[in-house]
Amino acid sequence: MKTLFTTCFLLIVCGAESVHAQTSQPTLLTEENSQRAVAVDTVTRVRHPFSVVPALRWGNDRRTRLSLFGTNLDLLPGETALAVTASARDSLSRTVSLKVESVGKVQGVDSLTQVIVRLPDALAQAGDVWVSVSLRGQTSNEVLVSIAVQTEPRIATLLARRIINEVDNYVDATFSFEFGINGKDAVSLTRNDWDIEFGNSPDHDDFNVTMVVDDCSRMQDMGALNWSDSFQIPVLPAYPVPTRDPSVPAVVGHMYVVHTKDTETDLYFLFRVEALDPKKSVTVSWKSVRSPE
Repeated sequence: MKTLFTTCFLLIVCGAESVHAQTSQPTLLTEENSQRAVAVDTVTRVRHPFSVVPALRWGNDRRTRLSLFGTNLDLLPGETALAVTASARDSLSRTVSLKVESVGKVQGVDSLTQVIVRLPDALAQAGDVWVSVSLRGQTSNEVLVSIAVQTEPRIATLLARRIINEVDNYVDATFSFEFGINGKDAVSLTRNDWDIEFGNSPDHDDFNVTMVVDDCSRMQDMGALNWSDSFQIPVLPAYPVPTRDPSVPAVVGHMYVVHTKDTETDLYFLFRVEALDPKKSVTVSWKSVRSPE
């Protein structure tokens, strides 16, 4: 990891000298002979591809921050990071704003500025996107940033929710698609905020997506589908205010879309019921997918 960051920093220094004299317009640095941004995860210092949701929890909102590097991004006296804006353009030409959280000089290299941006949920599973920054009405070049994409379904098993010997197995009956985990060891990462629950009723094998007070999540049964089938992910707008979504029966071979939305999260997932042990457990395959909205 240290080697990667050292290499990246050398690229920054070399790139800065080649672009600084060309224009007063803001310029984001790219890797040698490439349009790919010189960028690192602000915490781990790892380079492309970047996941919107980090594997480790950093900060309250559980989202990745990127460090971009550029020239001609000097702030005037009294200006703050608010003077710089950033955006990302995806393969469908959809533009997403990126929150700029910090703008400052790279230590020891006065001509270079580090811009720290937060990756929003709208970029989850986006693949390559074009990122630019703007300062005082001037927009930089666009540089490629690679967002990680989950290409294959993963497997998870949920137990039917029961209270046994006065112990509630809630953490085993729920699952976080956001982090891909459940169980008691996952609570510190998820903070007991889950995306789906199975078997809350003792009489039905149902799924629920409403579990916390700020939940605006929704779920829809897409019918019998295989991952290899050709299908379109339906747009499933979240509720405008916290609302209890109706339970949906678990049916083997059926595919479901989940739009999980609360004050911290706004993501889409697909899952398919692979096996069902009535009133006991369900096994699903699942994928994080790009929002169709």
